[in-house]
Amino acid sequence: MRLGFFLVAASAAVAAAGAIAAPAPTYTLTFQGSGTEHQVDQKQNIQDSGACDSAEQVDVTATMVWSTSWPRFRPGGKSILAAPTRIDGSRIDGTHVKDACGLPLDQAPEGWVAQSSCGDALVTAGSPQLSIVNGEKSVAFALTAPPFAVPVAAQCSLNVRTDQLTAHVVVATKKLQSLKRGASLTMPVGTGVPGPGDSYAPSLDCSVPTKPYEGYRTADHCLDTMSWSGSLKITRAS
Repeated sequence: MRLGFFLVAASAAVAAAGAIAAPAPTYTLTFQGSGTEHQVDQKQNIQDSGACDSAEQVDVTATMVWSTSWPRFRPGGKSILAAPTRIDGSRIDGTHVKDACGLPLDQAPEGWVAQSSCGDALVTAGSPQLSIVNGEKSVAFALTAPPFAVPVAAQCSLNVRTDQLTAHVVVATKKLQSLKRGASLTMPVGTGVPGPGDSYAPSLDCSVPTKPYEGYRTADHCLDTMSWSGSLKITRAS
């Protein structure tokens, strides 16, 4: 009887030690998305008389594509570093036309008439961001795509609205724990499926009219539209 008791106790101790020593599972977080920002800006330089002899129109479209991941995430663990981000296919295309408000071009101010176009790859001005809040029954993820910028040498300009390329996702802890190794959870994100705390502005009035100066004032009509979609994929790695 004693021998049996000691064998049972030893087995229980080994099992308990194994349970304590078993490492917590790790996960890989993958945040990817794509979107466009289209801005049309029409300006007219109007004289005190009300006549317009010079105008310009900027029509640009930025295409943003990104994919980044954070490996070795553990619920309740410390912050993790992102792997290198891919932005292949991200670019800006557009035109900038300066004319005479529909009048014959020779009626525009001297040296005003011009036309240019751009077609350049976008660059990044920073890294994607991830913050995690571990709750009792869920894990909240806040993600931001890398900030995109137009190269200095490009013929077009645009301040990409990176503040719109953010997402918030809440996942139940039980869902993470139930994943088998190699299995994944994929949650859609983007302007069409805002998460908790997401406040998107699909359209923005970017007009900046000016007051009269030296016989002219500038009437400005600018509209910026933006949309994107993507996903957060959580894969159990170990």
